Amino acid sequence: MSSLQRPLLCVLVDAFRHDYLDEARAPYLTELARERNVARVRPILGYSDAIRATIFTGRYPDEHGYWMEYCYRPEASPFRSFARLAPLDRLPSDFVRRGLEFTLSHTVVPRLARRRGYAHLSLRHLPFRGLPVFDWTLKAPMTAPGALGVPTIFDELTAAGAGWTYLDSARDGRRGLLRGLDELSLDTRLVFAYLHHIDLASHIVGLESGLFSRAVRRTDALLREVVSRTRARLGDVELLVFSDHGMSKVEQTVAYPTLWRHPGFPTRFVFALDATMVRLWDADDELRELVRSGAPGRFLSRDELCGLHLDFRSRLYGDEVYLLEPGTAIFPNFHSLLKPKAMHAYDPDDRDQHGIYVGPPEEETGEVVELVDIAPAIRRLLGTDAPARVPA
Repeated sequence: MSSLQRPLLCVLVDAFRHDYLDEARAPYLTELARERNVARVRPILGYSDAIRATIFTGRYPDEHGYWMEYCYRPEASPFRSFARLAPLDRLPSDFVRRGLEFTLSHTVVPRLARRRGYAHLSLRHLPFRGLPVFDWTLKAPMTAPGALGVPTIFDELTAAGAGWTYLDSARDGRRGLLRGLDELSLDTRLVFAYLHHIDLASHIVGLESGLFSRAVRRTDALLREVVSRTRARLGDVELLVFSDHGMSKVEQTVAYPTLWRHPGFPTRFVFALDATMVRLWDADDELRELVRSGAPGRFLSRDELCGLHLDFRSRLYGDEVYLLEPGTAIFPNFHSLLKPKAMHAYDPDDRDQHGIYVGPPEEETGEVVELVDIAPAIRRLLGTDAPARVPA
């Protein structure tokens, strides 16, 4: 790494869709885009955590090994003691059950996480009787040393003796994030700031709400403040702004009550309901037909999974994946507390799923940037050597 390289500020603006770029909605980012190189970002099929793992490594999920925050790992599940709460699955109100799990995840579960060596654990909204077959995929945050199956950009900087800082608005809050910028070490080489507000507003209030429009404008103003404070602290920094995915309006929600109540779960088969996918383990034709008839979509073929870089050599994330069509979402699902009004993690070729990339003016990227191209761009701007990438 050259000591003459300028520090780099990367800002990940979660869920900023490529067509949000206009002066009324996002004046600061639009101004930046006029002066710099702009492209669409094509996401992977996955949720924000899998996307961040891909951004941090420059490798696809079937290379770095991470796809979902929880996985099928009955031999290591930290949730076995919750099996005795299985009768609560029969509560007549799903909202009450989800509220109970939310409460447990913020009271009892953090103590369990500390005892078992996890940085974070949550019950999310998995059925109580299914908890003993699932495990939290990572014990440490992705930015921790060696957290993923391959080195991250943070691992590489640490190995080179270069300083870096990761700031997260969801974890640190607005004040904490800005305070972190004001207190940056003067020898910091990389500042990576994650802004979550647009994604949150999209899910909760939808894309057509005035509250959503205000969230976009406020996030744009926060981006301006992040850039200003970083430059005030570190001087003339290089800047890279990008989002991880776009967002599609949810036109209809579907439910799978038969799966929730099925007597064969989890002893005969296992299922996981994500907002846009159904994942199955040990399913038979009857179960496949139940899933297929419940929502418009398709079971992904082995060739499709390979093309999406999701052909894992394990059963951690499912034997089969049923992907819904854009505009349809599952609720109740294993993750969402509230019914989503907009969603991502549909087919990555859907244009509404595409984010935005705003890079240096001299950079030539073409119309579309793949997620795996972002880490190499970060390395180039930092002056680090990019490790060779071997396709899976």
